[in-house]
Amino acid sequence: MRKLIVILLGLLFSAGSLAAQNSQEILQDLSQRISQLGAYSVDFVMSSAESEANGSYVVNGDKFRIATGAIELLYDGNTVYEIDHTVKEIALDNMGENYTFWSNPAQAFAMLDSRYEHQFDGFTESQGKHLYRIKLSAQSKGDEDFVLLIDSTSKLPFKAIYGQGEHSISIRFVRIRTTDNSDENQFKFDSSKYKEYELIELRN
Repeated sequence: MRKLIVILLGLLFSAGSLAAQNSQEILQDLSQRISQLGAYSVDFVMSSAESEANGSYVVNGDKFRIATGAIELLYDGNTVYEIDHTVKEIALDNMGENYTFWSNPAQAFAMLDSRYEHQFDGFTESQGKHLYRIKLSAQSKGDEDFVLLIDSTSKLPFKAIYGQGEHSISIRFVRIRTTDNSDENQFKFDSSKYKEYELIELRN
């Protein structure tokens, strides 16, 4: 009996080590695949129990522009501009240190294997795609725990799920594609377009 228990414990340890190794390899493949895109754009759908909204963002290096509903987030490499078209306000802020989809999509997939504790949580199927399921636990304040589904063929993200049950919010990545990186104007803040907006200074 004791020998059987030892064997079983050995198998469980090996399986856990393999899962941890696989999750690291999967996340590294994802990060590499995203970096290979260069400048790229993403169409996504953000869903909760109460609502669903379409959005998009474009990334070039560390610069990005993200739009969903009446909110835009622009980062020109120096300043973050959060533009609220509903109340006609623009908050100017420094870039923080956390890298979530909500705050910095340009870095959201970078170094996931070192920024989070991660665990391979099996496979799932959706829309004809075979997906890896990875659980990620944040290691730094400001980041959030989430589950990431990754297309096993393309190595690109399929869906990110935050929270659980009726309180969960998901981002499904509908289309990810390389774009022309020559248009730098899309990352520049043009104050002439927002003459009626109130500027709120939050930078240190």
